[in-house]
Amino acid sequence: MDSFCICYNLVSYPNIELPPLPEAYIVAIKENHLGYIEKQAIPSTLESFNISYYESPHEQILGICNLLKPINLEQRFQPKKSRKKLKLSELVKDKKTKEIIVAFINRKLALFYNLVYENQYPLCFRADRKDPVSVSQIHFSNTALDPLLTFKKTNDGIEYSFSLSDHEKEYIPSQNDITILLNDPAWIVLNKKVYQINNINANKLKPFFTKEVITIAQKHIKTYVEKIIIPVIKNIDISAVGFDIQIKNSITGYTIEIIEDFIKGNYVAKVIFEYDTDIFDHYSQKSTASHVHFGKEEELQIIQTRRDTGAENKIIDLLTSKGLSLNDNLLLETATEDSFSIFQWYTNHESQLSEEGFKSIIPKIDNKNILLAPHAIQFDNQQQSDWFDIKGVITIGGLQIPFSKFVNHIKENNRFFSVDDDTIFLIPDSWMTRYRKLASFGKVEEEKIIINKSNYTILQEVLTPEEIDIQNPTETSYTQSPLLKATLRPYQEKGVQWLVQHNSNNLGACLADDMGLGKTLQTIATLAFTKDQLTPQENEVEKIKLDLFSNPLEIKTFLKALIILPSSLIFNWAQEILKFAPHFSIIKYTGSDRKKIAPYLESYDVILTTYTTATKDISVLEKINFNYLILDESQQIKNKDSKLFSAINKINSAHKISLSGTPIENSLSDLWSQMQFINPGILGSFPFFKEYFKIPIEKHRNQERIEELKTLIDPFILRRTKEQVAKDLPELTEQIIYTEMHSSQEKQYVSEKSAARNLLLGIDSQTSNKIHILNTLNKLRQLANHPKLINSDTDSSSGKFEDVTNYITTLVKADKKVLIFSSFVSHLQLYTKWCDTQNITYITLTGQTKGDEREQVVNQFQENESTSVFFISLKAGGVGLNLTKASYVILLDPWWNPFIEKQAIARSHRIGQTSNVMVTRFITKNTIEEKILQLQEKKKDLSDEIIDVNVIPQYVEQDLEELLT
Repeated sequence: MDSFCICYNLVSYPNIELPPLPEAYIVAIKENHLGYIEKQAIPSTLESFNISYYESPHEQILGICNLLKPINLEQRFQPKKSRKKLKLSELVKDKKTKEIIVAFINRKLALFYNLVYENQYPLCFRADRKDPVSVSQIHFSNTALDPLLTFKKTNDGIEYSFSLSDHEKEYIPSQNDITILLNDPAWIVLNKKVYQINNINANKLKPFFTKEVITIAQKHIKTYVEKIIIPVIKNIDISAVGFDIQIKNSITGYTIEIIEDFIKGNYVAKVIFEYDTDIFDHYSQKSTASHVHFGKEEELQIIQTRRDTGAENKIIDLLTSKGLSLNDNLLLETATEDSFSIFQWYTNHESQLSEEGFKSIIPKIDNKNILLAPHAIQFDNQQQSDWFDIKGVITIGGLQIPFSKFVNHIKENNRFFSVDDDTIFLIPDSWMTRYRKLASFGKVEEEKIIINKSNYTILQEVLTPEEIDIQNPTETSYTQSPLLKATLRPYQEKGVQWLVQHNSNNLGACLADDMGLGKTLQTIATLAFTKDQLTPQENEVEKIKLDLFSNPLEIKTFLKALIILPSSLIFNWAQEILKFAPHFSIIKYTGSDRKKIAPYLESYDVILTTYTTATKDISVLEKINFNYLILDESQQIKNKDSKLFSAINKINSAHKISLSGTPIENSLSDLWSQMQFINPGILGSFPFFKEYFKIPIEKHRNQERIEELKTLIDPFILRRTKEQVAKDLPELTEQIIYTEMHSSQEKQYVSEKSAARNLLLGIDSQTSNKIHILNTLNKLRQLANHPKLINSDTDSSSGKFEDVTNYITTLVKADKKVLIFSSFVSHLQLYTKWCDTQNITYITLTGQTKGDEREQVVNQFQENESTSVFFISLKAGGVGLNLTKASYVILLDPWWNPFIEKQAIARSHRIGQTSNVMVTRFITKNTIEEKILQLQEKKKDLSDEIIDVNVIPQYVEQDLEELLT
């Protein structure tokens, strides 16, 4: 079977006096030889021949070929005022236009030949479709040609000849077949081989194509030499017959010059060697230089300088011994990746270089001189109650500059610090890396940098003990309050110790234990400990109550802990406090009568309120100085732009705790909101957080940023899983039961899915469309469950409904208690109607269940053995319920967020459960439900890397095509 490749062909256009221009063809390869031209190499034909060229040198070369097509050159250089379109042959008739066109072509051809040569791609000259390409193929020589110029003195004047040498053979132009491909740099075809010629414009060969020797009459020698020969011989070797040649080969001086390598984008050093009459850059391949002078009586004198490579190398050794190395281009560079490190190297060695005879040339940057002087930095600090004052001074030569002036440069990654109008200081790369966090998270106030106390880990990481004195966090020993009516498990006691420790150091904390591990109890234990430590403050004397019935008289103080939580958890918290800390005075700040309570809120230990109430009554709450502000299910504040987030952050509190099993529910934005609440400013402003952490982590999975983020938040988030700490918790088993649709249901689903694909794929992802997308996807989810969910009048049945009801029947007959969750209330209603027909006792809890009724239905299920089934909507019952009497959990349909499902399971599988728990997911085969499971699995690992929790995709529409396949 034939294979194919891209081959380049050079085409001459003698009528327009331009160098040969390249074309690209697809050529067959037969027995390792180039066969016939198949097609022109353009994207569509390359694809049809399965030839890959993207992200390879071919892609760039093909672009050059396209630019140099005559039709494209005509279009590019067409005069704006021309009324008719001129052909390329007409355009080059204008001298100025031709100069511009030729200059453009030369630049592109220089790159073309370098790329083809470096990659050894097939090249041919004037290929004909009638013949195999191998007939016209030309090959590159690995050796460049050197020009040789010979002068011979005669009685009539001077004869000179031109030849080319590959160091093994000499080629006389008139005796060989030569075609000039490009003048400068010089590329030629010599006897069907492609050569580059060093140090000369190829046009200089033309006079010698027809003659071997050119004779210059005596009377024309001076004019010819000055105009023709001298410009040529500056860079090439010459020999002379009948002339005296003066040889110069002593180095008279050497200079180190720092230059910018525009290709690599860094600064390097080159060495310039000075001889009597010439200078040579070390990297130059030129080994000699020749000059012609006219002496007395117009006698021709030739002076030739020959480089002394041995002496030059000794000088180079002086530099390499100081830490520089020669790169492939014979330029000197440092070993670091810092683009400006050569300047620091020069600063360190300047005096020694001068002693060794080096002269120096230092470039300007942005037309400003670079201040090259030794520099040092010194820090000191003062520790305040809630922050650190950091003061740094940078000494550069005789200058002293506050470090605070460098902060914006470090944040913006701008290393050019203006010392004055004419001078800049290059901020060391090590400072940009080392002090980046200090600059990013600090706030500049005059000559100081203010760092939040919660960011103490940054100071410990950035500054050494010798540079700054940071007091370690205060150690507080926790002992359980004798008034706490609970026996804490070891991990719970550690959790309370951790919360108490943060309290004593005025640092916020997020308790992110797995659902069901007792975050509520740990919080109550912390509050009980704190209340034991309270002493009346002078400004509270008027608020102190005297209890006349205590013996002796007791001065009462109030904890003033405001706990904000979903309305569904009010009764649960109240019960838990009454159970574990009955000595607390508590009040529910909810309902229409709460205005009567408002004046007395500071006279309670615990105030329970809801997120909705807190938002509405922020004008009341923000006037009170609470001792504790605690958020349960704190993921509620994940939306940084919400009124709720704004209100919560206006409440004044000495200490803050957030409780959440899901600190990252959708994206890292959730984490920023959580951390901003407990320790404002710890992760910087949100725009900074987004640019610095969110995008690099979520889009690029940048491990360095992941580790940085973990370092910042680890001291303030405590996360334990059931598997880690509750080893005595009964076993949790999960299974998936795949169900099949009935034929009529399947036909309807396939039809709806096709309609959804046509409607959604390609839709823009603006906010206005997101609800539309979710509604369409939810319609498919409902149809996968039961056709009645989208058409109550249908007679179609559901395979899942039959499988689930059979499973429920089996559990009820075995006297098992079961929790049944669905994200659709209408889905639950299908099963409650079925239970009615089967005389199965059940209860329900949805978003319509009133807050004071939740306690009743929970108690009924927990205490009434005859109530076997508890139907719960996923969102309404996913948190705050202790339903340990159930040992079976059914998830009727998968939710986008696996955390919601995990919370639902935790209603049963939690502390207090004594039976093994079986979780069953019912998934309809060949539907969107299977895709949702795959999506959960694919996307869940992001926050595991941050704080060991799971996460769903940030945008469902990113996976639309996968969901609808």
